[in-house]
Amino acid sequence: MISESVSLSAEPKVKATKRKIPAYLVRETIDGVNFYYPGFRQVLNKQKKLDEIMGDSGLQFFLKFYLAELLNKDLDKQLYRVAGGELGFHASLKNNMGLDVVIFDRAVLTPDKITPRYVSVAPKVVIEIDVNVELPDRTSDLFQEYVIRKVDSLFKHGVEKVIWFFSKSKKVFIALPGQAWQIDDWNQDVELFEGVKVNVADFIAQEGFKLE
Repeated sequence: MISESVSLSAEPKVKATKRKIPAYLVRETIDGVNFYYPGFRQVLNKQKKLDEIMGDSGLQFFLKFYLAELLNKDLDKQLYRVAGGELGFHASLKNNMGLDVVIFDRAVLTPDKITPRYVSVAPKVVIEIDVNVELPDRTSDLFQEYVIRKVDSLFKHGVEKVIWFFSKSKKVFIALPGQAWQIDDWNQDVELFEGVKVNVADFIAQEGFKLE
């Protein structure tokens, strides 16, 4: 399945901005770096309202639903909790992330840890769909600044596997701690967890979704 690998050696460097951006436009904070909702500039310039930039695309929504449904069907519910949406994960101070699809060990995510606040224990597996953040610097490389930073932070806080689907390139990245990332076209079968496999390209074709 391995078609190429990606080095994680490059250190992300985010340029500072002089423009004051309100906290309500922050979507995620990773290692103290704020990442903003796509379209936050239009809100600042009063071209859009906040609620116009906060939702998922249709493709993101239905892929999250499909992946969570597939995992819930095939995994042992007495051992794991699976959910898809936009889970708030408070990993540590200055680390608040949104997670698309998650698999938790029930022994770790016990009922007392499910509250009106962000979850503060790490899932075993995180599955992400596309990149839904922006930085003030339009020239920022979001793969370096955001994707690598987020995966590294998730591993640092106890996540055991990250899978990231990218609809524009039709690629899937599979990351495990201490190993090179594995990259493949997303028309290949991808093992999500414990033998549960998915072929995203087949699902999209069957549903007739349009990729633009």
